[in-house]
Amino acid sequence: MNNHEETIIRTFFRPEKRERYLTLFGNKKRREAVLDDLNHFTDFDSKYVTDLKSNTDILALLRQKGAPETCYVISDCQEIDGQEIPLAEALKKMEAIGWGTIVGCVPGRLAYYYGEHGESRILLENKSC
Repeated sequence: MNNHEETIIRTFFRPEKRERYLTLFGNKKRREAVLDDLNHFTDFDSKYVTDLKSNTDILALLRQKGAPETCYVISDCQEIDGQEIPLAEALKKMEAIGWGTIVGCVPGRLAYYYGEHGESRILLENKSC
């Protein structure tokens, strides 16, 4: 398991589910099943969740919140899963492909979740850091 993934899980996932997800993401055979769960994911810790409107300029919002040029991607789309890529590219690809994706911007502080076909758009922000 990648350090970025572990930090995202330990920070933004519901406390009672973190160990389960750490185990699942760490197992190559089970990883595919858990990535499929990202399409309709509901196990985020609500204290870090801000639902966003579909017309929100995500790139501008994430930059305003301190997102760097590159990000780490966890996605049901294997083309971008597990990669560190430019933030703008990650956002374009995930919207074009339409699969559930988490974009980790600042470890332990800032991430973005895109549900399947944009049905859910969530800013994940830990303001205590």
